[in-house]
Amino acid sequence: MIETEITISLYRKSDLDSITQVICKRKIEAPIFILEYENHYQIKLSSNYEQWELDTAIIECFPDYEFTTDIASGRKEIRIQIARYQSEFSTDGWGRQIENPLNEVKYLIKKATKAPEKFNPKIKVLFEDSNQDYCINIVNGINKASGEKGFLLVNHFKERVEEDVTAEIFKDKLYKSQINAFHYGFFKLQEIVNKDFQDYQELKKKKLREEQKIPRKIIRDFITSCNSFDIDGITKNLAENFVYERRINWQTELKTEGIKEFIEFIQSANQDLCSKSFKIRSQWNFSPYSISIGVKFFPTLTDNATNNFLKYKQLCFVLKSNKIESLIEDK
Repeated sequence: MIETEITISLYRKSDLDSITQVICKRKIEAPIFILEYENHYQIKLSSNYEQWELDTAIIECFPDYEFTTDIASGRKEIRIQIARYQSEFSTDGWGRQIENPLNEVKYLIKKATKAPEKFNPKIKVLFEDSNQDYCINIVNGINKASGEKGFLLVNHFKERVEEDVTAEIFKDKLYKSQINAFHYGFFKLQEIVNKDFQDYQELKKKKLREEQKIPRKIIRDFITSCNSFDIDGITKNLAENFVYERRINWQTELKTEGIKEFIEFIQSANQDLCSKSFKIRSQWNFSPYSISIGVKFFPTLTDNATNNFLKYKQLCFVLKSNKIESLIEDK
């Protein structure tokens, strides 16, 4: 037999008589204990049945109240509390231990006033770090066939539209509440925002291509001039304080400072930038401070290479005011 311990706490002492009458009508065949404390009563009983009908009978006594199992501390006055408990060692009629013994508490609280939830029709959307403003416009509407009143969505999401302003209305649905229209409007808004975001990305790419156009040309001209050993072309876009550095395994092997010293280097037998037929690889890496490219080439007789396999270099340029301030060559 599964025995359920039921504890009813009354936090208004004046409720004792009405609750006692409710319990007595149930004709429960078990002792019913009434404990009095300074500020409340407790009614305790044990039953081989959970007595769920007590909850319904109590609600009938307090029509402005409702039971809940989830309550935030301090938010509502608890008028009555009902706790039901079954021991984890309880067994059914065949002596089998029950899987989920009952252990719950319900609270009788004042019914919440269901006022329409307010909302802000203006929606802020972030495109990366750029703030975009939208608005879900809702106007009063009526179904002329039935006379039913409700709300309609305006097909304009860029800014606030006054109700008396002529604008296209979505006539596919009459919404019963403003919050309902707001939620459906959000779904429609997402389509517009996604399209705007695509346009934003395309504009950003276009702007980026425009910003990179001159640096790309400067670097291409530099590589072309190196391939043809055109010293005037090589130095045309170099800054006066131009620095060249050649590194092997991240260690600096050679460094020049100033255009004159760099010209002396490329005219020396030690140079490996000119007459190499460099081809720029497709990947360009732009950072806020530098531009990195890869070049590929076949070694020449002057390279003292042991084979004629394709080789690669990594070149890192720093540009300022459309002048090359430094070049790092990684081998």
